[in-house]
Amino acid sequence: MPTKILLGMSGGTDSSVAAILLQEQGYEVVGITFRFWEEGENHHLNDAVALAHKLNIEHITYDARAVFKDKIIAYFVDEYLAGRTPFPCVKCNNELKWKLIIDEADRLGCDKVAMGHYVQIENVDGKYFVCEGVDPDKDQSFFLWGLTQAQLARIVFPLGGFEKTAVRKMAADRGFFKVSEKKDSLGACFCQGDYRPFLKSLLSEPEKFIYPGNFIDEAGQQLGTHQGFPLYTVGQRRGLIHLNRKVFVKEILPTTNEIVLAPLAAMYKNEFIVHSLNIVDELLFTTDFNISCRIRYRKQNTACRVIFLPHNKARVELAEPLESIAPGQSAVFYQHGRILGGGFIE
Repeated sequence: MPTKILLGMSGGTDSSVAAILLQEQGYEVVGITFRFWEEGENHHLNDAVALAHKLNIEHITYDARAVFKDKIIAYFVDEYLAGRTPFPCVKCNNELKWKLIIDEADRLGCDKVAMGHYVQIENVDGKYFVCEGVDPDKDQSFFLWGLTQAQLARIVFPLGGFEKTAVRKMAADRGFFKVSEKKDSLGACFCQGDYRPFLKSLLSEPEKFIYPGNFIDEAGQQLGTHQGFPLYTVGQRRGLIHLNRKVFVKEILPTTNEIVLAPLAAMYKNEFIVHSLNIVDELLFTTDFNISCRIRYRKQNTACRVIFLPHNKARVELAEPLESIAPGQSAVFYQHGRILGGGFIE
């Protein structure tokens, strides 16, 4: 009897090809499309339903818009109002998306779950690791450091061993030309452009939270005025004030509505704290600088060591200083392409 697998289907190229491959590999595929955030007609949902019909697989739609608004949109707003830079895609993966699909898999009697991510999973000595996908330009491992061992034991990533060009060709070769030509989505599903107008639109009385304040230097001297601290992020260089030197947002002070500006040289740090840790095994971390830390999706890896602290926190000590380490973002720890763990920057 074939293994029953529940596949998240967004209607895009990747999840569509994942459905085709899983079916070819002998799985009994059930498709599920989550409605998290949408305005107007959902063409992606229509495409997912059409593909499922063409492949003769069961498809269900899960309306998660209310819980998405309560958990992810509220988090997005709260983080900016606290002077931090939110990472909604990681928050959604950690606390919503995977929990929902596994709960639905249990309800439907599916042993496995899958999504069309460019990620691989390795089992080493009984421990599961999220690993980088073969395509370095599409690798999505950075977003998945929050997956637990129990979740990883049930997850299949059919595209992790392929490059995107090969995935598009697979679709075309099988006659799914529309699938092969779909554009890639960019940014958060609910905010793919400038976050500032969107943030204001979510506040019933934005003027209560976003109002002019002072730019100051590291010594506390006023340099000029800004439009409201939630409209700025650590590391930002553009849209500040005109000085005879380049300055960056070094720190955001919500209680006083002040933003500290500093030259690039002052933006570097040798260490920082992370909270809400999720790691495979503490024993994989040593006192040597033999693992890599990544603080941005496209940021190069930097050698580090991790000192574990109480309350699920850790101090990350860097072999080389990094600039613009933004509170609220993720720090992910890699070794030989495997994720050892990660957390949110404090």
